[in-house]
Amino acid sequence: MRKHIIYRYFLFLSLVGLMQLTFSCSSSSNEIEPLKPEGEDTPLEKDEYTFMNVEYRKWQNGTFQAWTTADSRETRTIDNMNWYTPSSGYSRTAWGGRIGLQPSSVVGKEGFFRVAYCGGRSYLLDPDNGAVIIHGIQHVRPGESTAHKKAFGTRYGSEAQWSEETGKLLAGNHINYISYGSNRIEVFPAAVRGNLLTPKTQKIAYAENLYLLRTFMWDMSKNLGYAFDDDKYNRLVLLFEPTFATYIDRLVQEKSALFAGDRHFIGFYLDNELPFASYQNADPLRGIDLKHFLSLPERYKAAREYAEKFMRDNGIASTGVITKKNQEDFRGMVADYYYQLTTATVRRYDKEHLILGTRLHDWSKYNQKVVEACARYCDLVSVNYYARWQPEADFLANLKVWCGAKPFLVSEFYIKAEDASYQGTGYANTEGGGWLVHTQKNRGEFYQNFCLRLLETRNCVGWVHFEYNDGYDSNGKASNKGVVSIEYEPYESFLSHMRQLNLSVHSLIDYNDTKSVQ
Repeated sequence: MRKHIIYRYFLFLSLVGLMQLTFSCSSSSNEIEPLKPEGEDTPLEKDEYTFMNVEYRKWQNGTFQAWTTADSRETRTIDNMNWYTPSSGYSRTAWGGRIGLQPSSVVGKEGFFRVAYCGGRSYLLDPDNGAVIIHGIQHVRPGESTAHKKAFGTRYGSEAQWSEETGKLLAGNHINYISYGSNRIEVFPAAVRGNLLTPKTQKIAYAENLYLLRTFMWDMSKNLGYAFDDDKYNRLVLLFEPTFATYIDRLVQEKSALFAGDRHFIGFYLDNELPFASYQNADPLRGIDLKHFLSLPERYKAAREYAEKFMRDNGIASTGVITKKNQEDFRGMVADYYYQLTTATVRRYDKEHLILGTRLHDWSKYNQKVVEACARYCDLVSVNYYARWQPEADFLANLKVWCGAKPFLVSEFYIKAEDASYQGTGYANTEGGGWLVHTQKNRGEFYQNFCLRLLETRNCVGWVHFEYNDGYDSNGKASNKGVVSIEYEPYESFLSHMRQLNLSVHSLIDYNDTKSVQ
């Protein structure tokens, strides 16, 4: 018996020595290969992830559904990755971009943000040539409600003080992208720009939305003498208004001048959540519908005539014989027309910055024709990603095909927690599309799980959390969207998860890319 014990002891030492040798020789480029133990007798062996169960409530049909874990039973966090060992053999630029990756292709103007392909993976190339993944938050500006203004005056007293503290908050949590988020696109005000975009320890990028079609719709009464009936017609019919092209030409010329030479500015979103596609084509106001276009009144005859020409060109005798393929082909033509016209207009006046798509939302982002049209003309495809606990594997696979050589960016996502309160009263949390969890810690777990899965793809260049500040509407109902509360108190339990993941992005990429070639 004693000889048997001694034999097993020396066998164990031999195995440990072999594992250490494998570990030390696994990479000559300072990238540590994750250790994946084999055999059933060693206590080191575990599954790759120790999954978590996180309860959530869906927001669906205007109400919260029952608490469940149906979709969250394989929630991942960094601390529960059993094979992951952080790598540290790399340096970063002030923007958070990795130094030393050699791009095989680059699109964009040198000295500004560009799209690059490095080592089989898409990145943004920052102005200092670092390969960067965006991890940002949207709408970084003081809240506009009475509750926000009261809290702002008490806590800060001035925009200078707010921006100084907020800049530290951004840098401290390794956030490398923000937006100002005005509906009428504008730059960060001079009083806050320096503190927000160049805090002492890093540089921060930003992007803004031109709202081309939406602004044309907002200004119709002024420009055309009548308002658009958004509750009767799909707003994409306005693409064909005779004055649309001239209108957006003037708008882009004016707004692009604000960002000329700005190295912090990544580029423009063209619009937000345009109604290209609805669920099962059931709602013509939320999705392009050929019959809807054919039935337009005389006021919108340009769009109607576009649809009539499509019918003639495709030999379609009547609406009764329109097929699903006809419908999708028409959708693709309208989407192509939109992206071709708008991108050509932007590039006429701005050759320094990128064009970031239209923040495809809901069923539009799942439509092949729409995504392909966006990728054909834009530098990347942006999607607002709601109503899912985590990115769907089949959708990510489709994006890889539909986007072709173009990467994608998740331009909005978030989840709310029921533990948020204002002056002792819990938030209603009924505004917005985000689901509900119990605690701020759970919000952090959702954030890590969502982003860890995005990092497994090779064509995602980042994500933007919606948003900086909790919401507070005119009816006094609050919504826990922010990284800070209505009273500007940081949600540290949530931010600690965000900070951990943001700081680990390049190490996690090493892990995923090494694992994928084993």
